[in-house]
Amino acid sequence: MRNDAFERLFRRYFNEAKLYVTSLCRDETLAEDIVAESFTKAFTLIDEEKESFKFWLFKVCRNAYFDYLRKVKRLTPVRDNMDGGEADLAERLIEDEEYRALYRAIALLKDNYREVIQLYYFDELSVSEIAGITGQTVQNVKVQMYRARTKLKEILEGQI
Repeated sequence: MRNDAFERLFRRYFNEAKLYVTSLCRDETLAEDIVAESFTKAFTLIDEEKESFKFWLFKVCRNAYFDYLRKVKRLTPVRDNMDGGEADLAERLIEDEEYRALYRAIALLKDNYREVIQLYYFDELSVSEIAGITGQTVQNVKVQMYRARTKLKEILEGQI
């Protein structure tokens, strides 16, 4: 019975979690590994009182990614994964041409702005849930959302 619940949750949230982690790390293979490990951890550690498995999963994924970064930083110098890989990944993930300019503009945002935009608009989490995931105040998330939208507008208007 517990395996059926795990399988249903995995099917329902894996792609969303993978897209979220991919937006953080810009490496699809690494994102798959982090999400797979995070699913097991989130499922085994979740309390019955948690109201949203998705919220809990995203928090575990984010923490697992930052744990990975700390581990890699101790072992080797950090590689720059931004050399064109993100654009190729976005091209593969996003089939609809209307949204490609938007995804490219989002990719140009600072990491913290990109993260709140991803969580709010694509993963449909509330501002309070985003604050819980990122460990920030609700007000700080709102400020970041405002600044991210302003920056996106500047980027998109510059492309027209």
